[in-house]
Amino acid sequence: MQFNLAFFILAAVSTALAAPAELNAKREALVDGHLFVCTDNDFAGDCSNIGFFNNQCSNFSPEFQDDISSWGPDEGWVCTTYTDINCSGLTYTAGNPGFSSLPPGINDAISSFRCNQA
Repeated sequence: MQFNLAFFILAAVSTALAAPAELNAKREALVDGHLFVCTDNDFAGDCSNIGFFNNQCSNFSPEFQDDISSWGPDEGWVCTTYTDINCSGLTYTAGNPGFSSLPPGINDAISSFRCNQA
């Protein structure tokens, strides 16, 4: 009986530990592509690989609002960034590899983006 209880506890713990990784993999499979963004030039500083859906406008999270200095989409995608939320304002468009540094007026001024397959 002790063996069965120990086996049950071990199985439950193993399942619980594997669940977050499995959930992350399922979430990753739900997006069409990724936009890699960084707060400093040359893809440095705080960076994130943000998932997106084809032709859907996405607003950046607060930690990246008006703080992006370099960005690039996955291969096979063209993305347009916007200086205002909800994909409005000045635009800057690129495919992979993107921009290692952004010009004045766009640098640290991006708030949203939309990507399409190339």
